[in-house]
Amino acid sequence: MSNLKKFEEYVIAPGETLLELLETNCMTQLDLANKTGITKKTINEIIKGKAPITPATALKLEYVFNIRASFWNNLESDYRESLERKKDIDSIIEDEKYLSNIPYLEMSKRNWDYIEKTKDPIEKVINLRKFFGVASLSFDTELKKKLAFRKKDNENFSLESLYCFLRYGEIESNKDKYPKFNTELLKEKVKEIRLLANISFLESLPNIKEILRSCGVSLVYEPHLPHTYINGVSYKISCDKAIIMISDRGKRDDILWFTLFHEIAHLIKHSKKEIFIDDDNIDKTEIELEADNYAKNILIKDTEYNNFIKNNRYTEKQIKDFAKANNVNTGIVIGRLQKDGIVGWSDFNNLITRL
Repeated sequence: MSNLKKFEEYVIAPGETLLELLETNCMTQLDLANKTGITKKTINEIIKGKAPITPATALKLEYVFNIRASFWNNLESDYRESLERKKDIDSIIEDEKYLSNIPYLEMSKRNWDYIEKTKDPIEKVINLRKFFGVASLSFDTELKKKLAFRKKDNENFSLESLYCFLRYGEIESNKDKYPKFNTELLKEKVKEIRLLANISFLESLPNIKEILRSCGVSLVYEPHLPHTYINGVSYKISCDKAIIMISDRGKRDDILWFTLFHEIAHLIKHSKKEIFIDDDNIDKTEIELEADNYAKNILIKDTEYNNFIKNNRYTEKQIKDFAKANNVNTGIVIGRLQKDGIVGWSDFNNLITRL
């Protein structure tokens, strides 16, 4: 049964309960008026649902029927809420137009909070309002406003999907308490995170999360949501907390490590008022290039890397030895060599950890 039918069928006025009691006790409306001091007109309007049962009326009904006033108050409260929900149906139906652009099915498969599995559009709208924390899907949140300017050349890109992805991150990060975001501490802790880069990102993930938590940064890892085309996101979620989101787009361990330090760079070096999104845009801004360079140099120092590529001839043993000497997994070395065009995209892929 849809929510629409539920509201149509189950909105029952407290007056109906009162009328049943009158009939059960062989009382007339006039009898009740005399026993309570409430006018017969008001009694009649309560029965018809035109007048409310006030707390004062509820107390008088308690004396007459020996049914606690709280029962009548709750009955009235539930009734008024049901009336408002019934009125809200029109706005819910109006919100259904937004469903076509929201990946509800995929979100429900992932068991995201509030997104219950359903085919009913009414239920979908209600669930999405709770997910976004808005009274209407037409309302703009601060997060939505900040994303509004983004445009993509990819015709399959969906701003709504990106909004859903980021909102998921906010909900997850709000489940835990964090110390106040500390940029200086984050700068120091980067070294500690870097020491973990000799093993896979997913294996290191719990430790990375705890280190970032101590800096007031929430790290949320979530598989890539279709039509978002992003590797990572970072921004100040509140005045006291920052968030980094990383997707598994690309399905390579070295991409995850690079994305992590790229997003950390934004939190350390750039405006705390912007949302930084690492996507597949070819034309990168100065800020994005700076974050790229930071990530590359953190993972493998430029001096070490430049000395290594002077050789211009590479074997698996040389790459493994270089990776070991620099305390990184081999995939990170291959990823940089491929990105810089030193080796082909099909070369040494056996040294890359796939997700």
